[in-house]
Amino acid sequence: MDKKKLKEKLHQIIDNLEDEKALQKLHEAAVEYEKAGNRDIVDELKPEQRKRLEEPIKQADEGKTTPDEEAMKRIAAWAFKLD
Repeated sequence: MDKKKLKEKLHQIIDNLEDEKALQKLHEAAVEYEKAGNRDIVDELKPEQRKRLEEPIKQADEGKTTPDEEAMKRIAAWAFKLD
């Protein structure tokens, strides 16, 4: 979807949205985005933090990930052992 169509779609969604809380959250997100100056959070990482992310990103790019269901099982098993 090109930028013009995306903007049109967002305007349409906002115009049709009646939930005031949802509108407030969208507004807050837009304000925070604007305050950040369109910066990517990765740009704010220290070199050692970026280095630590290189391997997990490489693994994800290669499809070496754990499905959500398996991850949840592992977390549940781990949490159970803490009790």
